[in-house]
Amino acid sequence: MKLSVRAITIMMALTVCLGMKATEIVQTEHLTFYYPHFKSIDLALGKMPDMNDTKVEFCCEAAFTGQLLSSFKHSNVADNHVSGGKWYQGYSCRANTGAFVWYQDRWEFMEKKRFLSEKPACQMAFCQYLLILKGKQTPMWEKLRKNRTRYRALCEKDGRLCLVESRKVVTLEFFIRCLMESKITNAIYLDMGAGWNYAWYRDNKGNAHEIFPESKKASDFKYRTNWVTFYR
Repeated sequence: MKLSVRAITIMMALTVCLGMKATEIVQTEHLTFYYPHFKSIDLALGKMPDMNDTKVEFCCEAAFTGQLLSSFKHSNVADNHVSGGKWYQGYSCRANTGAFVWYQDRWEFMEKKRFLSEKPACQMAFCQYLLILKGKQTPMWEKLRKNRTRYRALCEKDGRLCLVESRKVVTLEFFIRCLMESKITNAIYLDMGAGWNYAWYRDNKGNAHEIFPESKKASDFKYRTNWVTFYR
């Protein structure tokens, strides 16, 4: 049977639609889980990925930023970091205790001291405050225990990567307890706060959706420096 050009076009369009997966969103009483469907991860530096870049599935702020500078400097990113397979030197940040590393086909959460000493050959990496490692909660600074805000962390659950946010303002202690009760294997903090918590993800139609869009009006929005980025 000979198919018409119109029929072939429709079939091709259906194939594209069926093959495109969205960021999966799951909510519990206290947490929102974002599961990006991705092929690779990188650390965008200096400029947040554009929503028109259809290869991007999810992106949000990753490492801390040291100072509010008008131009980007690698030395303004908390601790050493890797983007596009290249290592860069950041400022030494005592608050950072861990690192997330992407090796092109797998990921790893590790202690910062190991990351800085071993200097793994990887595609991307950044340092942050490690919350959970191999199913065990890491030591929490007493002065941070009762800090209240909306929290976000890059996590591993059931062998999958996900971004997890608190659904309302909570203490850090409560947020970590919720992660532990959700059977999170590994978790590393992601920079938050007015301006820094802005993020976006893509649905199965290719449309981008903003998280905390009001953050674009915050005075600190323009000073962000780096983003963990998931690519389709």
